[in-house]
Amino acid sequence: MEKKARSSWSLLNPLEWIQAAFAFLAAVFAPILRWLGMLTPPSTEGFENLTKADVDDAASLAAEQEAAVDTLARARSPADVVRAYAKADAAGRATMDLRPLGLDQQDWLLRLSDEDLDKLSMLTTNGCERSLEARQVLPIYRKPPAEMEAPEVLTTPSAEDIEEMKREYVAERFRQIQRELWLAPGVPNLKPQHTPATLH
Repeated sequence: MEKKARSSWSLLNPLEWIQAAFAFLAAVFAPILRWLGMLTPPSTEGFENLTKADVDDAASLAAEQEAAVDTLARARSPADVVRAYAKADAAGRATMDLRPLGLDQQDWLLRLSDEDLDKLSMLTTNGCERSLEARQVLPIYRKPPAEMEAPEVLTTPSAEDIEEMKREYVAERFRQIQRELWLAPGVPNLKPQHTPATLH
């Protein structure tokens, strides 16, 4: 299909100038945005099977890929399957292959609640293996840091200790008053702790 030749009068049209500006911006920024993954790649046409050999090659390639996926699924350990099942969403869990697990293990895994599956998804492969063997979710909690000093054990004082503390308190106050009362005549009291009451 032949394109129409543009006349020189089309250069005076402002829409042509706007279209040229957008085309220039797209030519400059499209490769950068595509490289950063912010722009969808250009659409490509599907593969056209023109000959029978092409169809046979595509079918054999699909069969090989499916066999490889089956081999990888069989090679996965039961703990890997449990961890992948816990990390998957609802749609992924519905299509997941649980053949590496035994029937009782599959029954235990399918009966878990969403909260237990969240706990399983946070575990390592060894943690999932321990949980699978025990048939219960065994989350691993980090040990609290060791305290630098031994905690002080507080004891409740007995009645005798309370009476002894009261006696010491009264004796100390009495000693202060006694020292002030028994000063020698004419010696000034530089640090008075007791002010005697005087009559005026």
